[in-house]
Amino acid sequence: MKGLRKYLSPFTPDQSGAVSVLFHYGGMLIIMDAGGCVGNICGYDEPRWDKKKSAIFSAALRDLDAILGRDELLIQKTKEALGDIDAKFVGLIGTPVPAVIATDYRALKRLMETDYEVPVVPVETNGIDMYDEGVSRAFLQILKNYLHEEGGSGARFIANGSLEQKAVSLEELGKLGKLGKLGKIDKSNASERVGVIGFTPLDTPGSGDYEDMMTALSEQGVDNPVVYGMNDTLEDVAAAAHVDRNIVVSPGGVKPARWLSDKYGVPYEICYPLPQDRADEFSRKVMGHEPRKVLIVHQQVFANSLRDVLIGTSEDKPLERVDVASWFMMSKEVRQENDTKLNEEDELMKLVDAEGYDMVIGDPLIKRALPGWKGTFLSLPHFAISASLYSSSSDEEYWQKAGDVVK
Repeated sequence: MKGLRKYLSPFTPDQSGAVSVLFHYGGMLIIMDAGGCVGNICGYDEPRWDKKKSAIFSAALRDLDAILGRDELLIQKTKEALGDIDAKFVGLIGTPVPAVIATDYRALKRLMETDYEVPVVPVETNGIDMYDEGVSRAFLQILKNYLHEEGGSGARFIANGSLEQKAVSLEELGKLGKLGKLGKIDKSNASERVGVIGFTPLDTPGSGDYEDMMTALSEQGVDNPVVYGMNDTLEDVAAAAHVDRNIVVSPGGVKPARWLSDKYGVPYEICYPLPQDRADEFSRKVMGHEPRKVLIVHQQVFANSLRDVLIGTSEDKPLERVDVASWFMMSKEVRQENDTKLNEEDELMKLVDAEGYDMVIGDPLIKRALPGWKGTFLSLPHFAISASLYSSSSDEEYWQKAGDVVK
C-alpha cells in the first residue's frame, strides 16, 4: 500500500528543513500553523533547540482565520511580537494550512515589510515534502533576499539600515564594514574563499557540530570556509556571489549552488569533506566484516563520500559493489548507475533481496524495515530519520557510533 509505514517513523518534513537553515541567523520565524507543527519542529526536528536561542513562533491560525484569510491578524500579532524581540528579519514558514488555502506569500511579504520596516523571508514549504526540499527552498530564499546583486529587502537593509531603495556599491559596503569575511573586495592578499552550502544538523554528523568539516577542509588547504547557516552572518550571505567556489555537502544545497553558478558564475563541487582519521576508522570498522556488496542508506552526498572512502581502502579485500540509496533527494549530477531513489518503506527490502547486498549501512531505525534479512547492518545515524533516538551531540560521539553492528 502506497505510503504505508510498518517499521519506520515519519521522516522530517520540509518546514523543519527550512527552520534548520534559518535558525542561526537571528530572525523571528513564524510557522504558519495552528500550533502543532511548531511543537514538532522544536520538540523533535531541531537538535539545537535546547542548546541555542532562536525565536520560533506559531501563527496560531484558527479554522476561520485560515478559511477567511484573515492576514491582518497575523500581521498584527507579528508586529506585537517584534516589539519584544530584536529580530533581524521575519521568516514565514509554510505548512499544510497555507498550502491548502493558497496563501499569497508575496503579498504578505509586501504588507509586512511596509508595516515593520524589516526584511521578510517567505519559504513556501507545505509540510508534506521531505526536509531536504525545505532546506533547498530556504537557502534559495535567503540568497535571493540578501544577495547584494539581487537588491532584495535583506540586501537593502544591510546596505542602508532600512528598506529604502538606495543604491550602494559592494566597494562602499566593504569600506563601511557592512560585509562579512567573504565581502573583501581586495583579493591581492586573500587566500581562496570557499563557501559550504547545504550543511544542517538534520543530515550531517554531530547534530550541528561542524568541527570535523572545518578540519577536513583545513587538510585540503582551505582556511576559514564559510558554512552557510552555521558559522556565517547575513552579511556573508550578501557577498555570496563573490566566493571563489562552493562546496555542496547535501542534496538540499545543490539547487542554491547551481543558481549561484548559473547567474553569477560561482563554480561548485558536490562532495562531503571528511577528516582523514574519521575516514580511516570508519573504513577499518566496515572492512573488518569483509563485505562483498554494500548498500549505504543516507543523504546522497554524505553516502557518496563514504563510498569513495570504502572503495579507496579496499585494495586488499576488493569490494564487488558499493551502492547508495535514499528516501530523499538524489541529484543526477552525482548519482551512479546502481544508486536507487527509494519512495516506499518496502522498497528497501525488495532492493536488498534483489541485489543480494550482504551489508547495509544506515540509521539503526532502518534495520527494522529488513525483517528476516541475514546480512550485516552497520550504524550510520541520520537525524531526519530517527531524530534523537540515535543522535549525537558532537562529531566525536557520532563517529564512535558509526560503523557499529546493529543487532
